[in-house]
Amino acid sequence: MSAATYPSTQARPARATVISRTVKAEWTKIRTLPSTWRTAALTLALSVGFGVAVAFSEVSQWHTMTAQQHQAFDPTSASMSGVMIAAVVLGTLAVRTVTAEYSSGMIRSTFAAMPARRLVLAAKAATSAAVAFPVTLLCNVVGFELGQRIFAGRHAAVTLGHPGVLKAMLFGAVAVSLVAVIGVGIGGLIRHTAAAATILSLIIIGGLTVGQFLPAGWRQYMPGIATQAAVTVHRSAGLLRPGTALVVLAVYAAIALGAAAMRVARSDA
Repeated sequence: MSAATYPSTQARPARATVISRTVKAEWTKIRTLPSTWRTAALTLALSVGFGVAVAFSEVSQWHTMTAQQHQAFDPTSASMSGVMIAAVVLGTLAVRTVTAEYSSGMIRSTFAAMPARRLVLAAKAATSAAVAFPVTLLCNVVGFELGQRIFAGRHAAVTLGHPGVLKAMLFGAVAVSLVAVIGVGIGGLIRHTAAAATILSLIIIGGLTVGQFLPAGWRQYMPGIATQAAVTVHRSAGLLRPGTALVVLAVYAAIALGAAAMRVARSDA
């Protein structure tokens, strides 16, 4: 009579432990680097500063705008225009989480300690997004409050309770988090900080310029324009709905991270 056998339950806890350790290791790296917090402070300053500059620019042109333009004006989106700056700066930080280790050779030690290379890459993406979300959310809140004080002089300000405002703040933070994942993917593909950061900047900022030469139906799917659409309350022609914009960015993030995972798994560090 053969002894009854039962499926082992040890594989599942072991897998969970590996994931937990990998994420914890990457989180420790990113939070203990002084450059992470300097980048966060820089993001806040540049993002809010850009939003304030846009707000003052809109106010200075208010008297030249038509009644239709006044009605279509989106004070929420205008005050959070700095989300584009946050996307580039925090996306570059995400790039460096990968490229810095390749440049220094530390990636060999990382892969020696954590042989599951694709899991390491996923952990870098998760921790980069985890940093990007609260930093961008803070930028959006501060930028919104300062922008509305500026718009109040033209009686164009809105409050946090205005429909769509809180969603725009949250969606903007999610959008930048997805750009951070894209940054990790590009970093894993290029492996050189300057080149990868330049490509990311061209995708986000340069895409706004290139998009002007594309048909309207295509332009709205550019990553930079989709990022701006995420903080839009008064949707206009040529912009996706905020939820759709996040889906588009998520697809870009999945493609970039998937391509990087294939290269990491198949090539030497």
